[in-house]
Amino acid sequence: MDITFDRGDLQKPKGHALVYFRTSLEPDKVYATYIIVLPIKVDFAKYVPPFLASHLGSVPLSDLAAFSLPPVPEEVGSYQELQRLAEIRDDDLLHAGTMYRFDLPEMMEAVGEAVRYYSQIWADYTKLATAASKSAGVEAEEGSAGVSEVLYSLMNDRDRLIELAKLVGKLRFAVESKDYQMGEETENEIKLLSRYLPERYYIPSLLQAVMDSSVRGAQLAQLYLDRCYKLSDGDEAGALDLERRIDSLKAA
Repeated sequence: MDITFDRGDLQKPKGHALVYFRTSLEPDKVYATYIIVLPIKVDFAKYVPPFLASHLGSVPLSDLAAFSLPPVPEEVGSYQELQRLAEIRDDDLLHAGTMYRFDLPEMMEAVGEAVRYYSQIWADYTKLATAASKSAGVEAEEGSAGVSEVLYSLMNDRDRLIELAKLVGKLRFAVESKDYQMGEETENEIKLLSRYLPERYYIPSLLQAVMDSSVRGAQLAQLYLDRCYKLSDGDEAGALDLERRIDSLKAA
């Protein structure tokens, strides 16, 4: 079957379409049906009484994702009327071919083929759109990291320490509240910031202390942070005293 889009985009189907046929013996007549691709699969068997289900034959009620109404195309006023309806409803408009004559079994088969075709291009489109969305999310995260890196590179040492103190507080809150997503994001941000801080600030040890949810972990984290400030101020003696207190707390 040669199905063409009179309105809409093959690469971006809307999930709902007016589909029409013509017949070679009656070229002025237009027969149409409406195809809907459901956003979720529905088990209609749950809603059909048993005494009716037996009369539905092979209709796949348990895994219905797309269907047409009416199941056999009905004659409509004109092609122009279909165009107007498609515009008003923002539907895709598909031409599903020309039949030799209006033959009920042939028309039903053609409608079924049109439903399968349209539901497949919809499935293909949603897969691509989902993949693109995930890719955009990753790129956004990478872009965010790039912005942070530029900002850190422009800061002086004191401003970096102020930012570090904010991130340490945020990470500590995430650890205590068991917000793992926030914790992971903040930990990565601290690691990024650490690239612009001297190694003697012991940022990995600071991180390890912050990730320890105990009281001792909180005390160690504060001592490590205070030591960073002492080193930034050039207070070597004060930094050494804090280092002794850190070693003593670890030993305890």
